Amino acid sequence: MAELLLKFLDPATHEDRTVRVDRDEFFIGRHPDCDLPISDSRLSREHLKISRYGDDFIAADRGSSNGTKLNYTPLDDPTQISNGDILDLGGLQITVEITYSTDAQPSPTQNEHAIDEPDQPEQAPAAIPAALAPPEPASGIPVAVLVIIPIFALFVIVLAGGFIYFLGGDSPKAAVNTRTASGLDDFDDFDRPAKAAPTPAAKPTASTGGSTNTVAIPPPGTDTTAASGENLSESAKVEKNGALFLRKIAQNEPKAFMTSEQATAVNAKIKQLSSSPALAANLESARKSSTQLTSLAASKNMKPQFLAIAAVTRLGSNRGDVAQTAQSILDVLNVLSLQIGSELAEDSLLVIAAYDQGAAGETMKMRNMLQNLSNQFPDSSRSIRSVFFLHKNQKITPADFDRALTFHAIGTIAQNPKDFGVNAEALGL
Repeated sequence: MAELLLKFLDPATHEDRTVRVDRDEFFIGRHPDCDLPISDSRLSREHLKISRYGDDFIAADRGSSNGTKLNYTPLDDPTQISNGDILDLGGLQITVEITYSTDAQPSPTQNEHAIDEPDQPEQAPAAIPAALAPPEPASGIPVAVLVIIPIFALFVIVLAGGFIYFLGGDSPKAAVNTRTASGLDDFDDFDRPAKAAPTPAAKPTASTGGSTNTVAIPPPGTDTTAASGENLSESAKVEKNGALFLRKIAQNEPKAFMTSEQATAVNAKIKQLSSSPALAANLESARKSSTQLTSLAASKNMKPQFLAIAAVTRLGSNRGDVAQTAQSILDVLNVLSLQIGSELAEDSLLVIAAYDQGAAGETMKMRNMLQNLSNQFPDSSRSIRSVFFLHKNQKITPADFDRALTFHAIGTIAQNPKDFGVNAEALGL
């Protein structure tokens, strides 16, 4: 039987801790309801899930803001963990220790008895009484024949059994295929005790490529939009869907996340917008125009979701054709993206904040201001490129900040409108 221990330095007490995984589904995060709650702002409320399948343990990131790494490689899919592995939860490192119980050993009492018992002199075996001595064979059959006959009979039985085995039932090849299809035997690096098969609903499917034991969940092409109806708090829904939106609008930031400050501000804006009938209608218009929006975005090397939500934001409280609106703002967004950038999610928010400047022909104003700030504060160049930083330091107008905040709020809603009381379908761009 395998036992999994997690070893880490507690950030609250600065003491080493060892925790045993004692459930088939074990959750780690900063929420107190987790099986292993850790008070660390780098962790999401529900950051990592460890599932047990017999003697195998599978680790899966729960859509955390700061992500998870296994042995310094991003944990993008559920993966088997092994003894000595390092799990990195947003910067908090946890060492994996897996031990296996050995075969049953003699009890201490038995061992002591075996040691303490004095040596006994060997006794000659008692003579067999004449009355119990084996009788002589009644017939004249040679002894060699009596020995050969049972051996030959055993050989015939074995041969017949093998013949029946190969003609009926599953062939060895079929048996191998059945085990591989379970998705669990691919994880075995050495012989282990027999394990109980997991329930069909919980059984993972092993990937067939590469040497990494990765469980391909979900299958390729599956929409990664979070399902509605999850038992999440209001703020958790904002953080989860808001981070998902940021990842979809950035050219190269798969681990984009929301800070608590951003989540609070976006949540307040969502409450203002969610009751608008125009918003639901415009999101539906965007969904129906997804093919056209994708084509428009590709023509300027933009992310489709960025262009779609920018158009919905532009429409405001008015109902309209999202595809036509996207066409009308496409050139301005393109010029601003070339000047400001589009690599990170914050770049996209800056482009939206600067839209009025770009529409007025001041397409380099935001870029020049960011460059000047970077020259003044070279050690803070990343934090400077944030609409929240610029708003706090009065470097952009309240209207510019509100436009970017509204854009982020609408994008968050679009991931799962029903989570926020908006009667529309998720925007699958």
